[in-house]
Parts: sequence; structure tokens; C-alpha cells
Amino acid sequence: MEKWLLKIVHIFDGVFRRQGIDISQLYAIVETKMTLDKRRVYMNWRQSDQSDNKNHLLMVLAVYGFFSVFMGAMIFFLPSFILAMIFLHAYIIFMMAMTLITDFSTVLLDTTDNQIILPKPVNSRTLFMARQVHILLYLFQFTIAMCLIPVVCVGLKYGILTGLAAAITTLLSVLLAVFFTYFLYLLVLRFSSEARAKEAVTWFQIAMTVFFAVGYQIIPRMINMSEFADRFELHWYSYLLPPVWMAVALESVYTLQADFTHLLVIILAVSLPLLLFWILNKYLAPSFTARLSAINTEARDVSKKNQGVVRKSLITRLSSWFTRTNLSKAGFEMVWNITGRDKSFKLQFYPSLGYVFVFIFIFVFNSGRNVGASWNELSSTTKFLWFIYLPMFTVANALLFITYNENFAASWIYRSAPVKKPGELLLGGLIALFIKYFLFIYMAMLAISLYIWGWKILDDFLFGLANDYLCFLILGSIGKQYLPFSRQPNTRQQTGRFLLAILQMMIVAALVGMHYLVIKVPAALYVLLPVVLAACWLLQQNLRNLPWKKIAV
Repeated sequence: MEKWLLKIVHIFDGVFRRQGIDISQLYAIVETKMTLDKRRVYMNWRQSDQSDNKNHLLMVLAVYGFFSVFMGAMIFFLPSFILAMIFLHAYIIFMMAMTLITDFSTVLLDTTDNQIILPKPVNSRTLFMARQVHILLYLFQFTIAMCLIPVVCVGLKYGILTGLAAAITTLLSVLLAVFFTYFLYLLVLRFSSEARAKEAVTWFQIAMTVFFAVGYQIIPRMINMSEFADRFELHWYSYLLPPVWMAVALESVYTLQADFTHLLVIILAVSLPLLLFWILNKYLAPSFTARLSAINTEARDVSKKNQGVVRKSLITRLSSWFTRTNLSKAGFEMVWNITGRDKSFKLQFYPSLGYVFVFIFIFVFNSGRNVGASWNELSSTTKFLWFIYLPMFTVANALLFITYNENFAASWIYRSAPVKKPGELLLGGLIALFIKYFLFIYMAMLAISLYIWGWKILDDFLFGLANDYLCFLILGSIGKQYLPFSRQPNTRQQTGRFLLAILQMMIVAALVGMHYLVIKVPAALYVLLPVVLAACWLLQQNLRNLPWKKIAV
């Protein structure tokens, strides 16, 4: 695909030469960057087995094309023309901006080409233009994947003229998304240290993943689209939104209206994206490139250093509270620190925490049907059991993710150190995960439950905490035992993950069922609590005493 895309760029060779750009160097750099795009592992594919020979970009484009089929179907089924066009352009702006921020952030924030190419006989003007051409070609591929099917659907339903106009408005929407993305990056680089810009982008990636995970399950259950379409109407504040400009401009083409409002919106929809893109190319892009020169510096002020000291002392105190030996303390602190700064772990595990709210919504509020009535009846039910045990279902995923790390080769230190009981390292890491991730969510669930059911369920939460810890230790004890961060990420077996998820559901369901039976006999709760605590102690001892021959490599 890159070959015919580069042929399109050849049309502008005369413009490039007049600007002092070396054409041969320009195309060599762009072609190399596009080849790397095909080999780069994208966010959506990081959890699967990867091969260096696969065209990951083509796979991602295919997924975006698949999503566009649903947008095309929405255009056919929505009765309101304006509403359908607003959804179409909002989808394009949001998806393009999200793509630039998540999957393309590693390229936008990459400064290695400055270090590799600039020492060669390549002028900065050629390198800058190569960067711009590469970004535009990248966006063009995603634009086709996201917009082709919806635009064709617009043409089929509303006529060829409206379809051609929709092709123009979608391109204008892409320009708006590019401008907003660059502006967001400049804000991050302006008001945050350059060294922390990538960390900010990582948190945005996590937020977007959680948004889609939660929104995909909850929003469709809460919106009756047919009623919403029947009642939909534009208000004065609607015209402040770019998707509305595009929709009203297309309405003018479809209905052949040329009144003052439609003409004004057409001028706004066409001129503003072009003006913003000119500003982007003239001012923002050069400024952005200049700000990236220090992206890899690790400048920290005194206050941040002090915060690091405070955080370290807190982790040390926590490790001394919840572990006994120096080796288990080392495992506790190592897992706590690495999980807090490892981007791969955060991208894979943190979004799964958002499913806690999805499961609560589905199981507690009857899949979103009549949420108000479900909330009023909640205090007279025993559904607080879901608040007790559902957090374990999501947090237990950390047991799998913690074994993988891109720097797995550094795990040689485990066997070179004088460690007699590697199980203590493993146990310390498990306790760190339980304290750091589960307890925080569990306390939030407790606060919500106390507000709904009152203090009468406090003993159930104490019993449930012991059960959850027992469940966590059971899941950490079954199967092969791997030390933290000692496995290569691309060796992950998806079948094992699926079986582990099934086992987690079975254990959580068994705990909920057992606790439900215990509620009917209040005295049984206090009889079973010592038994559960004793089982936790036995499992801890079993993990602590694991020898090297039980540790898988």
C-alpha cells in the first residue's frame, strides 16, 4: 500500500524542491517510517502472541474497517438525517484523535530519528517534512478504513451528491482531530515536564480503554435509541460543536437549502478546519518538534524527589507490616514499584479494573433496566455479596500479568542471588498485589455498601475479605509457579488465560453461593471465619516454602 501512497506524494515534488528539500532523502525516510509502522505492535494487539513478520498495521486497519460497518448500519437505521450525520462525524473525530493519542503516540513522541538522521548529511527541513508526510499518509490510511463504508452508506441512502459531500466533511473532521491532538500534546509538553509526557499519554490510553470497556456494556443498556431519535432536536448550543457543523452542512446539500443559517454553517465547517490545519502546519508542528528535543531527559525538581522519598518510605513500612522475612519484603517492594512504573503492565491490567463497575452494573442493577427502581429496592436484598466478591474477579488478572515483562532477561538475578526459598519472593509479590490493588477497590465497595445497607453488613465484609484473600492465594498457588517479571511477553498462551478466567468465575461463584448460605445462619459466619483464616495461613506457608525445583522457567 505504501508504494501507491508515495506515488500520490510525488505530485508535490516541485513544491518540495522549491523549499530546499532533498527529494531522494525525503522518500527514503518516509518509506522507512512506513515499513516500521507495519512492524510496530499496536495497543490493541499487545496482549496477543506477536510475530515480527506480521503486518500489524493492516490488522489494525481491518479492525477499524469492521467498526465502520456498524457506523454504516447506524446511518441506515436512524430515521433522523441530522442525528445520523452528527454521530458519523463525532465518531470520526473521536476515533481519529484516540488513534493518534494511543497507537501513534510512540511515533509522535519519538525523537530517535533526530539522533540517527541529523548527524548524517540530512538537513532539518527535509527531516521535518518527512515527519509531516509520514503522519499525513498514516492518517490517510486510517481515514479510508474508518470513513469509506459510512460514506458509501450515506451515498446509497441519501444520494451520490450527499455522499460526495460527506467524503469532504469527513476529511475536514479528520483535520480537526489532528489539530486537537497536536494542541493536546503541546499542552502536555507545556505544563508538564518533557520526561513525563509519555506517562501522561499512557494514562490517557488507560482512560480510553476503560471508557470503551465500560461504555460498551453500560451505555447501550441505558439508551433507547428509537425514542432518542424521535425526540432529537437542535438547540442554539448545538452549533458550538464541530459534528453539528458538518451535519448541518450536509443537510444543506441533501435538502438543497441555502438560507443564511446553512450558508453560515457551511462557511464555518469548511474554513475553520482549513485555517486550523494551516496554523498547525505553520506554527504548532514546528513548535511541537522543538519541544520534543528534550523528551528523553529525566529532569526532576526537588519537590518530586521529596515525593519519591516519601513514597519509598511508605512502601517500606507497608512491606514490614504485611511480610515477615527480608526476602518476602524484597518481593513486596519490587512488585509494588515495578507495577507502578511499567507501562506494559499498566496498559494490560489497569483497564480490567474498570470491569468492576461493569459487573456491578450488570449483576446489581439488572443490566441497567429500571435503574431507579433497582436502587430503591437494593437495601432489602443481599446483592451486597457482589460488592464483596466481584473485585476479586478483576484483580486476580494481575496474577497472570505480573509474570511478564519486556526486560525478562534481567530475571537471571533471581538464581544468581543467594536465595534458598524463592517462594518467599513469590509470596511477597502476591501480598503486594493484594494490598495495592484489591484493598483499595474493596474499601470503595465497603463505603458504597455501608451507605446502602448500613453497618449491619460490616461483619459480612470482614468475612468476605478473608474469603477473597483465600481465593487470591488459591489462584496464586495453582498451575506453574513463575517468579515476578521473569517471562517473555510474546510467549503468553491465550488458552491458559481463558481457562484461568473460567476458574476465577467458578471460584467467585462458589464463594458467593457459600456466603449466601451463611447469611441464613448468622452464627455460621463466626464459625467459618477461623477455618478460612487457617486455610489462608496454610496456603501462605506452602507458597513460602516452595523450593527452586517447583519454580518454572
